[in-house]
Amino acid sequence: MITETRKRDVFKNLQKLEAYQEIQNEMGRTVAAFNFRQADRILAHFALEEEDVSLEYADEGVFRGPEAVRVIVEETAGKKPVKGEMLDLQLTTPMVEVAEDLKTAKAVWWCPGGGAIAREDREPEAIWAWGMIGADFIKIGEEWKIWHFHYFRYIKCSYDKGWTEDTSMINRPNIPMHPLAKPTTYHNPYSPLAVREGIPACPRPYAVHEGTADWMLCKDKTK
Repeated sequence: MITETRKRDVFKNLQKLEAYQEIQNEMGRTVAAFNFRQADRILAHFALEEEDVSLEYADEGVFRGPEAVRVIVEETAGKKPVKGEMLDLQLTTPMVEVAEDLKTAKAVWWCPGGGAIAREDREPEAIWAWGMIGADFIKIGEEWKIWHFHYFRYIKCSYDKGWTEDTSMINRPNIPMHPLAKPTTYHNPYSPLAVREGIPACPRPYAVHEGTADWMLCKDKTK
């Protein structure tokens, strides 16, 4: 005889599997929209209903709050495409943990990619663009939305020279941060002079979300 407890556990596991698939599709659609400069579609996948929704990428700073997220997405992905330009990020190795209360999820993807930077009067420059995505998701109604998003860049370089020879693109240009940005929480791209760390951390099983994205920066691999 199957107990009521066993039935509840099986049902919860099925809900987690369904959430896992939906979350993967959400991030896949988000990255596809980013690759093709579809700002409105990117924003449709963010939990703009949440006051602490956030987006952070590389060393450009943290954009926290619906207005800041909307502005930076429109200013970057919303630019008109130009001839010869390309960005193609891929999603691999999904690591997704859905909370026991089924209200939130933590996830990490590896993101290998490449692209081409358009240049006036010259051929486009082929580049490597690799990183990782850490994200918190929150369920709003029947939909999973991106709550906290962090793109960890660790390679951006000339295709010809490679990442050991060309380190000119891994850091933000020496200009002031965007007025809506808060200081970057973590940026440690590959360098011949630095040691890489296992960040973002792989998400661990959890019951209830603590409300921050600090788990991504955890260096204690026993947790």
